[in-house]
Amino acid sequence: MRGRVLLVCGVVLTIAALWIGERDLAWVGLIILLLPLLGLLLVSSTRMRMSCERTVRPSRCTLGEQMDVVTTLERSAGLPVGILRFEESVPRALGERPRFAIHTLSGSWRRTVRYTLTGNARGRYEVGPMLVRACDPFGTARADHRFTSASQVMVTPKVFPLEAVGSASGPTRSGEATPEQLGSQGQDDVLIREYRQGDDLRRVHWRSTAHLGEIMVRREEQSWDPAVSVLLDSRGGRHSGVGADSSFEWAVSAAASICTHMLDSGYRVRLADAGGQIMASDDVDVPTAREHALVTLTDERMGDQEDLLAAARACAAQQGGETLVAVLGRITESDVIALDDARRGRPLSMALVLDTDTFTARRFRSTPEQVDEHDRAVDQLSAHGWQVVTARMDDAVPAAWSRFERTGAVL
Repeated sequence: MRGRVLLVCGVVLTIAALWIGERDLAWVGLIILLLPLLGLLLVSSTRMRMSCERTVRPSRCTLGEQMDVVTTLERSAGLPVGILRFEESVPRALGERPRFAIHTLSGSWRRTVRYTLTGNARGRYEVGPMLVRACDPFGTARADHRFTSASQVMVTPKVFPLEAVGSASGPTRSGEATPEQLGSQGQDDVLIREYRQGDDLRRVHWRSTAHLGEIMVRREEQSWDPAVSVLLDSRGGRHSGVGADSSFEWAVSAAASICTHMLDSGYRVRLADAGGQIMASDDVDVPTAREHALVTLTDERMGDQEDLLAAARACAAQQGGETLVAVLGRITESDVIALDDARRGRPLSMALVLDTDTFTARRFRSTPEQVDEHDRAVDQLSAHGWQVVTARMDDAVPAAWSRFERTGAVL
C-alpha cells in the first residue's frame, strides 16, 4: 500500500509541477515516483538462496496436546534486503499460523525460530511449506517466495488406560457358564470337580471317582476365544457438539481405549463403524495391531448412514463366541433390532450409550420425541440381555468403562 500511494503521489506531483512550470517540485515528484520503482527492482532481482530445516517433536500427538517446532533458516548469499517476513503454512486444526520477521541488511545469516502447535482436531496434517516475503528497506515493494519442504504430523484420539472388568458378580459369572482361559487345552476341555446334588449321573467320571474315593463329575467347558468386536456408531445424525468436545470425539476416544485395552489383554480385535468393518488384528502382533487401530481411528469420520445394518452385518459375520462392545450415540428402536442381530450367539454384549444432548447447547438438543425413543431403545437393550452403561459429557472414559462392573460384565 505504501508503494502504491508513493507511486500515485509521485505521478500526480510530477505532472502538476510540470503543468505549473515548477521544475524543482517536479524533481521531488520524480524522486517519490522512483522510490517504489527502485524497491520493486530490488526485491524482484534478489535471489533467495535460503535453506529451511524444520523439526516437529513429537510428530504425532494426541488430541489437545502440543507439538514443538524448531525451524532453522539460513541464507548464504544474495543482495541485502531490509526486511524478510516469514509465515508458516499451518492448517486451522493446529492453531494460528506463526508469523515473524528478520530485520537485517546482511546477505548471509542463520536464525533458529521456535513455536508450538496444538492438535485441536484429529487427523493427518501438513506443516509447511513456509512463505518468505522480501521487502525493500522503505517498505514500498515486496516479493513472495515459498520453500518446498513440508512436515507431516498426526493428531490421534485420546487413549485412556482401562481396568479389567469382572470383579463384581453378575449373571454372566454364574457357575459353569463362565468362560475360562483354557485356550491351550483345546475345544470341549474336560475338567473334573466334586459331585453336587442335582448333577446328572451320566457325567460321573469313574476313573477319578475310583482314584480319589469320592464321586467326581465331568465339567465340560468351551475353550476361551479371546476375541472381541468393537462397534463404533459413526452416524453423523446421532451425535452432538463440535470439535474436541463433541460426542463423536468422546466415542472415538472410547473406541480407541477399548481396542488398546483388549489388545493388551490378549484379545483379537475387530473394529466396525456404521459403514462396516474397518480394522482387524488377525495375524499381526500386538504393537502392530495397536498402531493399526490408532491410525484407523485417527482417520475416522462421521458418515451419512441412517442405520447400523452394515455395522451389524460386519459383527454378525464374525465368530459367535466373540464378545461385542458397542459405543453408541442416540439410538432408536430400529437400531435395537440391528444390534440384536449382531449379538446373536455371543456370550456377552456390552453397550456404552452416550447421552448426546449433554455435549451441546440446549437449543441444539434432541426433540422430546427423540429423547423418549432413545430412552425406550436403551431399556430394550437392557431387556434383551445387553450390559448397558450410559455416559454424559462430564464422564471420563475410564469411569464409564468401570461402571460395567455393576452390570455383571466379565471382560
